[in-house]
Amino acid sequence: MRVAFFGAYDPSYPRTRVLREGLESRGAEVLSVHAPQHSPIGLREMRLALSWIRGARKLDAILVPSFGHRDVPFAQLVGRVVDSPVLFDPLVSRWDTQVGDLGRLKRGTVSASRVRASDRLSLSLADMVLCDTWEHGDFYSSEFGVTRRKLSRVPVGADHFAFELGGRRASVPRSGPLDVVYLGGYLPLHGLPTVIDAATELEARHGTRFASFTLIGGGMLMPRIERDIAARGLRSVHLLPRMPYDEALTRLARADVSLGIFGTSAKSARVVPHKVFQSMALGVPTITRRSAAVAEFFRDEDHVLLVPAGDGAALAGAIGSLAENRERRESMGAAGRAAARAQASPSRIGDLLVEAIQRSREATAPGARR
Repeated sequence: MRVAFFGAYDPSYPRTRVLREGLESRGAEVLSVHAPQHSPIGLREMRLALSWIRGARKLDAILVPSFGHRDVPFAQLVGRVVDSPVLFDPLVSRWDTQVGDLGRLKRGTVSASRVRASDRLSLSLADMVLCDTWEHGDFYSSEFGVTRRKLSRVPVGADHFAFELGGRRASVPRSGPLDVVYLGGYLPLHGLPTVIDAATELEARHGTRFASFTLIGGGMLMPRIERDIAARGLRSVHLLPRMPYDEALTRLARADVSLGIFGTSAKSARVVPHKVFQSMALGVPTITRRSAAVAEFFRDEDHVLLVPAGDGAALAGAIGSLAENRERRESMGAAGRAAARAQASPSRIGDLLVEAIQRSREATAPGARR
């Protein structure tokens, strides 16, 4: 099987890395038809055309990776010329992100309507749309009219490095505060203010030697997080900047507890992000917000610990319960790692992608195109 990753995508983005590793685990040859990110319209298509001419041959499918909404129309044109189906992995709706989650665009404005139209066009043109959860798939159907037969659920997953690092992770008794780590962006859906509320409660109740919080990353809410830490005089919370991927996962692998997301937006209830799959692949016991999306893959109390969205007191209680029971941390970390491997390892992702490609080829065979 030969598949071309097509567009102005980021080859190092974790989702793209997992999809590539998944296909390669099934023996597929993955080609890159690539233009630099943020290439302007016109120049982007020219660069993609040149990349195609240089490297592409007969293909089984074209795959437009995450955030490539603007690349789908040209990919579909190329796909029709070479008779290859186009799969699109949007990962998110740009309209939902900008309007519902980040609040950068106001619903109903010209700018918001333009982004919504871009979502609808890209999702309608693709022969198959990948969704990371069925909650997200249902959103694509209800908001943009994507039929269920065009949807294929492929979880975000974790890459080979995360699973291999988890296999080498040693669980050894150590003294000192519980090491609680958050790795990721500071976007609203991540719910970092909830983490600060939990740290505030634990520090007030137990002092600074009970739990140490390390937050790795940065982004939109960084100024608020810095302000809240200073205003509350927190000494148990430490901020580290973004760091190289391998270094960040190595640091996360040493944690006693990993934190997922705790945002209260509708979007946060539809996703199970990289950080959750990565920490579980590492075998680190993980706490994240309760949602129908996470329940598609993992069981509360067995594989992961779930708390209500935006509830700092509940998060503090969950961290406290794990701090007091090392055996529970170890068993949950092992069970979570096994569940992540079964649900979202690269080999499992590869199986799901091959199935999606086969379905898209059947749907676009002569006489079968919609």
